[in-house]
Amino acid sequence: MPKSVLFDREDVLKKVTQLFWSKGYNGTSMQDLVDVTGLNRSSIYNSFGDKFYLYEESLKYYQKLQQDKLSTYFDEGKSPKQKIITFFEGTATEIMHKEGSSGCFMSNCTTELATSNAQIHDFLVRNKETVTSLFRDLILEGQHHGEIDPEKSADDLAAYLFSSLQGLRVTGILENKPTAIQGIVRQTLSAL
Repeated sequence: MPKSVLFDREDVLKKVTQLFWSKGYNGTSMQDLVDVTGLNRSSIYNSFGDKFYLYEESLKYYQKLQQDKLSTYFDEGKSPKQKIITFFEGTATEIMHKEGSSGCFMSNCTTELATSNAQIHDFLVRNKETVTSLFRDLILEGQHHGEIDPEKSADDLAAYLFSSLQGLRVTGILENKPTAIQGIVRQTLSAL
């Protein structure tokens, strides 16, 4: 008779996501995973596979949380440009109010593993394409409504917004002055 699972999978993913986010993949040991989850090694291996699979699952969990957060910023009652502004201002507020910010888990992952692991690289590229496509759609809609310069390339602006977002999140690890974070956001949004 198979053993029943006696833990909350989402709770475990939440805990390991925080652990990987703060320590990185290479800085996290199996013992760290045992300690943070309260599960023994065999339970982790039986339920989640190896450390790498658990890392991938935590990236997917984080990605889902970020997508849910995006939907709150992109309220249907706002204009396309206002949705972008609200998103960047909200991101800046999150950065400014997080004591000892760990940055963005996806950005941290990019700098740690994107060049050394093809599977992670492909996941991150797909994530970038999803976010960039979202920006591009908003930019095109904003151009159609006359609130974003139609002479500018929507693809270039979308890539710029994605790049700026990543830079903002990484800078937020090092910068603790709200005026500096707000200045980066103002400069980014001035491109629209």
